[in-house]
Amino acid sequence: PQWQARAPRGLRAVGVERDSGDYRWDIIKYNMEPLHFVDALWWGGQLPSMVVMHQPHRSEHSFDLQGQVYLDCGCRSLLISSSLIRQEERGWWVGVFHHNHGDRAWDSTAVCVFRMEELQDPTCVYFTHFYTGTNCKVQSIKKSPTLIHSGLVAVYGTVVLNQIVLFLGTDDGQLLKAVLNEDMKSNCPEILYEIEEETSIFPKLRLDPVDSNYIYLFSANKVRRIPVANCGRYVSEQECLSAKDPYCGWCSLNQRCTLKENCTRSNSTKGWFNISHAPDKDLKILLRFPARNQVCTPSFMHHINIHSIEPLWISTLGKSEITVKGENFTHASGIKLILTGSSGCKQEIIKVRNVINDTQMTFALPPMRKEAKSVCIQADGRKCSPPVTLHYVSLPACFGITPNTSWIRGVVCSEISVLRLCFPSLLVAFIVTRYKSKELTRKQSQQLELLEYEIRKEIREGFAELQMDELDVVDSFGTVPFLDYKHFAIRTFFPESGGFASIFSEDMPQSRDQTRKDESFNMLHALICNKNFLVTLIHTLEKQKNFSVKDRCLFASFLTIALQTKLVYLTHILEVLTKDLMEQSSNVQPKLLLRRTESVVEKLLTNWMSVCLSGFLRETIGEPFYLLVTTLNQKINKGPVDAITCKALYTLNEDWLLWQVSEFKTVTVNVIFEKIPENESGDICQTIQVNVLDCDTIGQTKEKSLQAFLNKNGFPYGLQLDEIGLELVSEEQQRELLDIDGSSEMMEDGIRKLNTIAHYKVTVCFINGCLFFAFCCLDVDYSDEHCHLILPDSEANKDMKGSGHKGKQKFKVKEMYLTKLLSTKVAIHSVVENLFRSIWSLPNNKAPVAIKYFFDFLDAQAESKRITDPDVVHIWKTNSLPLRFWVNILKNPQFVFDVKKTSHIDGCLSVIAQAFMDAFSLAEQTMGKEAPTNKLLYAKDIPLYKKEVKAYYKAIRDLPPLTTSEVEEFLTQESKKHENEFNEEVALMEIYRYIVKYYDEIVSKLERERGFEEVQKQLQQVKALFDEKKKCKWV
Repeated sequence: PQWQARAPRGLRAVGVERDSGDYRWDIIKYNMEPLHFVDALWWGGQLPSMVVMHQPHRSEHSFDLQGQVYLDCGCRSLLISSSLIRQEERGWWVGVFHHNHGDRAWDSTAVCVFRMEELQDPTCVYFTHFYTGTNCKVQSIKKSPTLIHSGLVAVYGTVVLNQIVLFLGTDDGQLLKAVLNEDMKSNCPEILYEIEEETSIFPKLRLDPVDSNYIYLFSANKVRRIPVANCGRYVSEQECLSAKDPYCGWCSLNQRCTLKENCTRSNSTKGWFNISHAPDKDLKILLRFPARNQVCTPSFMHHINIHSIEPLWISTLGKSEITVKGENFTHASGIKLILTGSSGCKQEIIKVRNVINDTQMTFALPPMRKEAKSVCIQADGRKCSPPVTLHYVSLPACFGITPNTSWIRGVVCSEISVLRLCFPSLLVAFIVTRYKSKELTRKQSQQLELLEYEIRKEIREGFAELQMDELDVVDSFGTVPFLDYKHFAIRTFFPESGGFASIFSEDMPQSRDQTRKDESFNMLHALICNKNFLVTLIHTLEKQKNFSVKDRCLFASFLTIALQTKLVYLTHILEVLTKDLMEQSSNVQPKLLLRRTESVVEKLLTNWMSVCLSGFLRETIGEPFYLLVTTLNQKINKGPVDAITCKALYTLNEDWLLWQVSEFKTVTVNVIFEKIPENESGDICQTIQVNVLDCDTIGQTKEKSLQAFLNKNGFPYGLQLDEIGLELVSEEQQRELLDIDGSSEMMEDGIRKLNTIAHYKVTVCFINGCLFFAFCCLDVDYSDEHCHLILPDSEANKDMKGSGHKGKQKFKVKEMYLTKLLSTKVAIHSVVENLFRSIWSLPNNKAPVAIKYFFDFLDAQAESKRITDPDVVHIWKTNSLPLRFWVNILKNPQFVFDVKKTSHIDGCLSVIAQAFMDAFSLAEQTMGKEAPTNKLLYAKDIPLYKKEVKAYYKAIRDLPPLTTSEVEEFLTQESKKHENEFNEEVALMEIYRYIVKYYDEIVSKLERERGFEEVQKQLQQVKALFDEKKKCKWV
C-alpha cells in the first residue's frame, strides 16, 4: 500500500490509499497535543499493522516512517480497541483482538500487551516524508493473550503503584477491571459497573482528567462517570490488603477500606497503607493425606462421547439441571463438568448429579456472573471433551411498552367476515380451556384428599406419642462438670464483658503475699474500706449523667472482687445502700424495688448472692440442674434438628419448632473409636452402638457419637468435634463421610444441601471414628449457601426435580406440630419439678444463711417503714432472690457447668425460667385460647407452684432469726474460702480509674460534707502515688 500525508492546517494525518483511489484518514496530531502513535493504526486487512514513526527534529512538522509490523494475539487478527500506557521512559501498547469469524464464543476476544521495545526495530524500512515503496517484507509480532474474555470491545490502561491496571468494556454493558502481574498475566477481572439496559460500550474509555479516581464510560445514549474501585466492599483490613487492588488501602483512622484521597491523614504511612506497604502474607499449606489403597483403571475402559449439552443459555442465578447426551456414561467413573471463564479466574469443577442411563446424565450449575464460559466433560481422569460455549445471561427485564395507547376498536373483530374466521379459533380455545379446568379441579381434589390424610395421620401420631412415648433419662452421666469458683464468679460478675473475664481468669502466683502490696494499692484499699467514703463515692458516681448502667454494673463487680476477703464489711455496705434505695423508691412505687439493674446496689446484690450461695448451688441444686440440661438435650436430639437454623421437632419454644420436617427413621450404627494417647486405659469401650436419625448430618452424627462415648465411659473421648472424621465401612464400600462433598445435592438457586446419613444410604453398618490429618470443616455462613431440613424459600412451592425430590413439597401446617411442645414438656416434667422443689424447699428444715439473713432484713425494713401490705414484702423477696439470682442461673447453665449453651437450649430454658418466675408472681393469670404457647404450656402447673412458693416464704420467716455472730461467722468462712482467688490489684486499679475520671466531682462532694477532711487528704495522697507511678510508666 502507499502511505501518504494530506493534512489540513494545524492537523497531521496518515492515510491508506486503496484501489478505488480514496483514502482512510486517522488523526494523529493536533495543534498542541503530542503525537499518539496508536492512532496511526491501520484498521483493515488480514492482520492489523502498526505504523512506526520518527520525528528527526522537534522544530519540524515532518515525520519519518521507520517501518510497519503486523500484530497477532493468539490467532486473533481483528483489532477492536487499543490504549497506550506510559511510565516514565517505559511504554506498553494494549489491544483488544477478535477472531475473524463473527461467533460469540467464550474465547472470541482477548487482550494482548506489546512492549514499545518490540516495535522499534521493524524489518520493513520506509523512505522519509510519508512515502514508501512496495517491495518490503513486513515483520509479524505474535503474542500470547494476557486475558481471554468474551465480548470485549474497549480497553484503557494505566499504571498504579508500578502495576498495570486495565479497564475493559464489553458488548453487554459491563465495565471490568483487571490487574496485571510482573509476567503480564491478569487476575480474575472485577466487575466495576453494569449498564442495566446491557447496551454495548464504545471502544474508547477515558480517565477523568481532573480526578483520576473516576473513569468515563461511553455508551449509545449516555456518558457515565464511574469510580475506578469499589473499596467499600472490603470490610476488614485483611480483606482490603488481600484484594491486592492498587487503588484501595486501609485507612487506620476511619478503620475502613478507602481510596487514598478519601482517608484522613492519608499522607502518613500509618494513616493509609495498601499492598505497597504490606509484605506478602499469603500462606501456602501443604496437606498430606494417609495413603489409600490404589485402584488400577482397566485398560479396556470405555471412552465417553459427548453429543450435546442443553441448554447453553442459562440465567446468572444458575440452573438446577442441564442435560448432557452422549455414550458410555454408565461405564465411566469420576465424571465431572469443567467450567472455564476468564483466563485469570478459577475453573469451576462440578460433579455429575445424576447418571440417568448410558446416554444421558444431568449436572447442576451454580450461580455465576454474566459472561460466556467454556464447558467440557471429563471422566476417569482422561482428557476433557471438546469444549462448547455456555452463556450466563441476565434475567429478562422490561423497561417499557411501546406503543402504550391504542384505538378501542383496534382489538375487536368488527367485520362479520372476520368473525366467521375467528369463530373456529374461539371454539377450539373454549374446548381446551374447559378441559384444563376439569383437569385442574381433579388435581386440586387429589391434593385436598392427600392433605386431609396427612393431617389425620399427624394428629393421630401426636396423640399416640403423648400416651405411649417414654424418655430413657440418663441416670449415670458421670461426674457433673462443675466450673471452679473463680470461673463461676467471673461469668456471673461479667456476663457480657469478655475482656475483664480474661484478665481475672489468669492464675494467681502460688507464693503471693497479701501484706506486700504496693503502697498505692494499700492506701486505696484502706480508703474504700472507709464505709462513709465508699457510700459517698457510690452516690456521687450515680449522680453523673455519663455514668451509664454498664459502668454501674462493672463498678459493682470490681468492688465485689476488691472486697472478696471482707464479706462482712461488703454486707454492711449492701445494707446501707439498700436502705438508701428504699428511701428513693418509697415515695414512688415500693413494689419496683430491686426489679431492675439500674443502680450499683442492685448489681452488688446479685454478686453477693452468687458468692454466698455458690456452695448451696453446687451441693444441692447442681445435680438436678445438670440432669435437666442433659435430659432436655436428649429429648431434642431424639427428633430431627435442622443444622442451619437449630430448629427441632421436639422443643419447648414455639419459635424453635421445626414443623417443615418430613418422615424420618432411626438408624443404629456401631461406632468404632480408635485409641488416642490421652485415653490408653484398657477399660475404654472401643465399639459403641449409637442411635442416629437418617436425616442427621455428618456433624450431628459425630456429636451424638461423642455424647454416647461420654455416657458409656463417664469421661469425654479426648478430641474436639473438628478433630475427628467419620469413615463408613461396609461390605460394599469404604469412604469418608462429610457434610459437603462432590456428591452434595445442588438446589436450583445454587444452595447446597448438607449430606445426611440417608444421603450415604447408611442402614446398619460400622462407622470408624478415625483421626484424619485433614478434616472438612465448613467455616462458612450456612444461612446463605447451604440448607438442611428447611429448604430455601424459593423452593417451597416449586417442583423438586431429581432423585431426592420427586413430586412437590408436601403442604405443612405449623399448628399440627404444637403437640410436640407438650410431648417435650411431658418428657422432662419430672426433672423440672425436681429442680424447682430443690430450689424452694428447706432440707432438714434449714435455709441457706444468706437467704434467711436477707429475707429477715427485708421484713425488718418493711416493719420500720410501716408497710402493712404483705404483697410488697413478697415482691421484694422475689426481686432479690428468684429474679436477681435463680433466673440468671436457670437461663445460663454455662455459668455453673463446663458446657456449651446453644441458641435452641437457650430458647427452651427461657420457657422454664418464665414458668419459674410465674410461680413467684402474685398476679392471677387469666389466659385464653389466643395466649402464647410458651405461657399455656405450664398454665395448669402454676397454681400448685404458687402454693408451694408461699409456703416456702412462710417457712423461712418462721425459722428462728439468725444472730449477728452466726451471720458474721458464715461470711468470714466464705471470705477465707476465696482468698487468693482473684488479683485484687486489678480490681482496685479499675476502681481508681472511675475515681480519677470523676475526681473533681468527688472532691467537691467531700468538701460539702462534714467530717471528711482526713478522707480528702488520703484521697489526695492516693492520687499523688498513682500519678507518680504513671510518670515512671509502672501502670
